[in-house]
Amino acid sequence: MNFVDAETEIFKRKLKELRNYKGKHTELISLYIPNNTDRSGVMNQLTNEVSQSSNIKSAITRKNVQGALRKLIQYLKVTDFTIPKTGLALFCGNVSEFEGRTDIQMFHVIPVKDLRVKLYRCDSDFYLDPLLEMLAPNNIYGIVAIDNREATLATLIGKAYRIVARLNSNVPGKIKAGGQSATRFEHLREEAAQEFYTRISEKINEIFVPLVQEGKFKGFVFGGPGSTKKKMVERGLLDYRLKDKIIGFLDNTYTDESGIKEIIDLSEDMLKESELVKEKQEIANFFEKVVKTSLATYGLNEVVQAIKEGRASKVLVSEDLKIDQASFECNSCNKSFFANTDTSVCPSCNSKDIEEIEELDAGEYFYELAKKTGTEVMFISRDTSEGQQFYNAFGGVGAILRY
Repeated sequence: MNFVDAETEIFKRKLKELRNYKGKHTELISLYIPNNTDRSGVMNQLTNEVSQSSNIKSAITRKNVQGALRKLIQYLKVTDFTIPKTGLALFCGNVSEFEGRTDIQMFHVIPVKDLRVKLYRCDSDFYLDPLLEMLAPNNIYGIVAIDNREATLATLIGKAYRIVARLNSNVPGKIKAGGQSATRFEHLREEAAQEFYTRISEKINEIFVPLVQEGKFKGFVFGGPGSTKKKMVERGLLDYRLKDKIIGFLDNTYTDESGIKEIIDLSEDMLKESELVKEKQEIANFFEKVVKTSLATYGLNEVVQAIKEGRASKVLVSEDLKIDQASFECNSCNKSFFANTDTSVCPSCNSKDIEEIEELDAGEYFYELAKKTGTEVMFISRDTSEGQQFYNAFGGVGAILRY
């Protein structure tokens, strides 16, 4: 995973976190700043909002909104109003889960595409729509598990699959009778099979043709026992644009959801460009190096040390990993620094007059650390058994070493 991919993953992680926060009142602030935005305009607006917030009737809400606004102003001053080329989105407010308690946190998000909207909003949740629109998936695969009894259709998007349709057939089982009865019965079976193939084709067309038209669809893998999968493609009514997207066929045992999982596992070569397959291969490589060589390490302190010493070539970070790191500003020497959240002294001047600016996401922390030594970063989901094992057995962070 290159740095662009890592930035996208950090972007996704932050939006996922921000969606979970709900304000007890109208006290969560969203601030969108496109590149080349006038500094004085933004700073004046925030200062005016501080004044206007004095009209808020609830003393607690008023205190929380003013605290959030001052934290935003402080952040923009500390960073000298440095806006990335794609823009900047800031979110700040009281995210405490408990009524009457205050926990004002600030989050900064660097958009993965150019930010077009300049916006200030104070609400009971963070306004994320302009950023979520940037995450529309572009590489979607179709997985079809089918036999003469049933069919299950799924999409594979990123690291997760989703069942989108289940269909049952009316094809009767075979009989041992002979003569005209057998011929007539076989004819009925063929009619029922053709009707099943048609229904499946229509459902596949309904779901996947729009994705082809939008340029988001990569291809199909068809699986299942026996020859039904190929017969359906040959005798069904698949849109010609979808026939051109068939990556391959493979034999597997099941045709329900477990069959979808089975097909994904068996089709790694066919789906080698999918994020899920890449992730499973990276975890398998890490496991192998842990067991058979000394070219892997795991654990927070061990991995951080390996990165700092330049020994880590690739770092694997679980998407659910949490760390106690934050960015701080020293009010005595004006230095900015990263440290544990319980830090009470500036490492540059030993002053205790420091202010926590923002708690760091684990992925962002490792990404910033890894950039300094050219270390690759890959984020691991817990949607697979391998990802779950990586989180539970290795603490959710590991590194493959150069030497």
